[in-house]
Amino acid sequence: MTTTPMIDAPTISTTRFEYLVVPLKEAKNVKKDEDVFAPEQLNELGEEGWEAVGLSLKYGDFIAWPVVLLKRPLG
Repeated sequence: MTTTPMIDAPTISTTRFEYLVVPLKEAKNVKKDEDVFAPEQLNELGEEGWEAVGLSLKYGDFIAWPVVLLKRPLG
C-alpha cells in the first residue's frame, strides 16, 4: 500500500471588520466653485483606524449630501 505524503496547508486568517455609515451633512454648504472639501469628521475617524470604502448620496428635501461607508478591523 502506497501512502501519499500529507502537506500542511497554510492557515488562512479571516479578518473581521466593523462598519460605520457617516452622513456628511456639512457638505451641503459647499459651493460649486470650491475646489477642496476636507471634512474634519473623516480625518478624526481616520485617526481612529477607520478607512473610507464607499460613497453614496443621501437625498433629503431639495438637497443631497454625501454618505461615507467606513470600515476598520475588529481588534
